[in-house]
Amino acid sequence: MNITEVMFRIKTKLGLVNLASPIENLDNMILEIIDDIVVPEFSIYCPYIEPFICRTNDLECLIKTNEYEEFLLPDFKTRKLIRVDDINYDTGELSGLGAFGTMPLMQGDLVNQLLLSNAGQQLNNMMIPKLTFKYIHPRRVRIYQIYSHTKLVFDLAFEHDKSLASIPETARDSFMTLAIIEVKYRLYDTIKQYTEIHSAIGDINFKIDDWANAEQQRDDLISKWDDTYQFDLTPMYFG
Repeated sequence: MNITEVMFRIKTKLGLVNLASPIENLDNMILEIIDDIVVPEFSIYCPYIEPFICRTNDLECLIKTNEYEEFLLPDFKTRKLIRVDDINYDTGELSGLGAFGTMPLMQGDLVNQLLLSNAGQQLNNMMIPKLTFKYIHPRRVRIYQIYSHTKLVFDLAFEHDKSLASIPETARDSFMTLAIIEVKYRLYDTIKQYTEIHSAIGDINFKIDDWANAEQQRDDLISKWDDTYQFDLTPMYFG
């Protein structure tokens, strides 16, 4: 997705394409709604997920107890961190018992070696408990019963880029639904003042009868997402 495409689709859907609008900076108003409202709101439910791999001793340790260690995540500067979705050990480094991994070659044919290494990996996964954690906004994460000085894989949820390039095609329709509703909701009070304008080229009519219920449409959509998107979020943490 890109911002030009989204702007065109919004204006087409709302009947604002090629319309001599009396509203100054209408395009800028729509862009601000997308940047300041739609992107942050959509990112809560469908964020940009990126893995972050590091050793625990590369992070600043804020608190260390017998039950947990609390770390400060890096400052990602231009990227806004929303939450930590999951944390796992880098199991390949913990044991080396992946398919071949770092395990020395043994006697027997290749198939037996592969079966043995995979069985070792499954046993390793059973013996190493699932990490539990608590994310503390904006950059702190508390990890319980962690093996010290090991490498971890963080699944970090970021706000999408303002260019919209980070939004996947599979989420296009959901994003457009929210964007169109938010634009109607935020612009209704302004545009309703111009429902009919007489100009030198004729009458200009804004067809916004259905815009009046945009706030309810937005509330219904957010409520639906609250009920459905939570099933896609499966981090394990202590509250």
